[in-house]
Amino acid sequence: MKKLVLSALALVALATSAVAADMPAKAPVYKAPVAALPNWTGFYLGLAGGGGWGTTGHTNEVTGIGTGTNNGLRGGIFGLTYGYNWQTGPWVLGLEGDISWSGIKDTFNDNGTGFCTGAVTCVTNIKWMGTDRVRVGYASDRYLVFATGGLAYADVEATCCTIIPGLTTDETHWRAGYTVGGGLEAMLWANWSAKIEYLYVDLGDKTNYRSALPANESVLVRSNIVRLGLNYRFGSLFGM
Repeated sequence: MKKLVLSALALVALATSAVAADMPAKAPVYKAPVAALPNWTGFYLGLAGGGGWGTTGHTNEVTGIGTGTNNGLRGGIFGLTYGYNWQTGPWVLGLEGDISWSGIKDTFNDNGTGFCTGAVTCVTNIKWMGTDRVRVGYASDRYLVFATGGLAYADVEATCCTIIPGLTTDETHWRAGYTVGGGLEAMLWANWSAKIEYLYVDLGDKTNYRSALPANESVLVRSNIVRLGLNYRFGSLFGM
């Protein structure tokens, strides 16, 4: 009797195994790939261009006579950008520099002081401009909002009138000052990003532009810059 029971159990086990083998296998559950988190860390190079406007003025340091402040500085700007970012969580800290050709210029007369009138005019011409700045930003999805500030420098040409009617001098000096601003940068694809930024640049009131007499002439230069930029990043934006 015991042998009969054992034989029956063995037959049931074999039948169960056969049925299980014939049943279709369960399809694996599909799991969508997890998207890589955007990452701004790394070195980048780019191009940036736009325009600027601002104020200037010339004053003779001996007589105190000058043009007053003129708001006619304006022109285009275009150049190279370079920098490096470090990202931790949503925060991005970076160092950025740029050097640009500038066409920001103003040709002007005085405001009735008799300093620069008629055929003789004063000129302020920002020929080159550069900055070296710190950037602090907050990253969200594909966007980076940032504030920036640091050193500004420029090659400024000034045609200066003198206290002798009809005489002018022309000199070019590198000027240094400061810049502050901010902007928005967005990831486009692969290693590319684009930005829009605003910079306020104050180069001060330099006083070593010589006039025809043994005197210096101060040349005030303050400008606002708005520009667009396109950057290529060495290392993917979507994870290192």
